[in-house]
Amino acid sequence: MDVTQVSIVIPTYKRPIRVIEAVRSCLNQILPPYEIVIGDDSPDTVTEEAINQIISTTSIPIRYIRNTPSLGQVNNVNNLFSNAKGGSIMLLHDDDLILPESLSTLTAILANDPTISIAYGRQYIINEQSEIDPVSSISFNKAFYRDAEFEGSILTPFEAGLSQQIPNNGYLIRAAVLEKVRLRSEANDGCDFDFGFQLGKAGYKTYFINKYLGMYRLSAQSISSSKTSDMASQAFRLIRDCAADTPRAKSIRAKRMLERAPIAITEYAIRGNRKDAFEIYFSKWYRGRIISLGGAKRFIQILFPSIFNR
Repeated sequence: MDVTQVSIVIPTYKRPIRVIEAVRSCLNQILPPYEIVIGDDSPDTVTEEAINQIISTTSIPIRYIRNTPSLGQVNNVNNLFSNAKGGSIMLLHDDDLILPESLSTLTAILANDPTISIAYGRQYIINEQSEIDPVSSISFNKAFYRDAEFEGSILTPFEAGLSQQIPNNGYLIRAAVLEKVRLRSEANDGCDFDFGFQLGKAGYKTYFINKYLGMYRLSAQSISSSKTSDMASQAFRLIRDCAADTPRAKSIRAKRMLERAPIAITEYAIRGNRKDAFEIYFSKWYRGRIISLGGAKRFIQILFPSIFNR
């Protein structure tokens, strides 16, 4: 299949203004996409009307799929993967953007090396007004092993998935891979991390290019900021139960466990799951922080979650 024929798939839910911004960033590519496919879980027709307006302004095929009833995040994305016709596929979240050279850069990587299954670059951090935060962008990418030291296929596939070097969107993946690996509903809000993790476990070779190709929006409406999210606890469970096979993978695993532990405790506490919350609280991944303000707060939160759920 021709990897230069890119299907960009965009799942959306009640974000008509944001999804139009996302689509426009796709239309503004040096290498135009083969098609854009939008899966809409919204309960109204506002997004559909907005998409229909932009369809009339471009010769690039835009296919709109209205999901009635709503499919939910995992099934919406998987349905988009199934409907995509290109030789390579890019998932783009409805509130994020890609830079003009994104497709031309990533397709060149896949076209030049048939052993590469998935390619991606750096992401700018942007706010609600689409303004770039340069300082946060540097630290964000460094935290996910996206800097000059790790350019290319330096990380093993497993390390790339475990570390989340594979981003949650904005990557380019061969369509053939998606016939074997999909998002899993049991991962709930952690489905994006789980997807990259499963790709890594399966050994699909990755390539990171040390270049800004996308924009990742931090907003109050994002899943990661939701009080009902189980993103961190899902990731903690996956990382805890995996076997790291290299010294670097062991180091990455320990780092991620320490990072996820406090958030996972909070998520379990909010949902009233005291058993799992206390298990992490007294584990080596959090034990050293028990005697602290954060430790005291989480202990109270586990015992009296209703105080924090108001």
